[in-house]
Amino acid sequence: MSGISKSQVSRLCGEIDDKVKAFLAHPIEGDWPYLWIDATYVKVRQNGRIVSVAVIVAVGVNSDGRREVLGMDIGPSEAETF
Repeated sequence: MSGISKSQVSRLCGEIDDKVKAFLAHPIEGDWPYLWIDATYVKVRQNGRIVSVAVIVAVGVNSDGRREVLGMDIGPSEAETF
């Protein structure tokens, strides 16, 4: 990708961070008869090193049959307490 300045990237990342924080802070409301919690592993850079971390995602199905991501978190593994 070309034509995007470092300041534009920083601004966009800040906007995305704000939206993610708002999403993670909202309460889970309503009835969710089905709930799946699963992890996938991704590589990230931490302290100058590449490490594998677990991305835990909770997906619910409401009473209308609609799926929605209810929450997510990142941790060292799916066996760890978050």
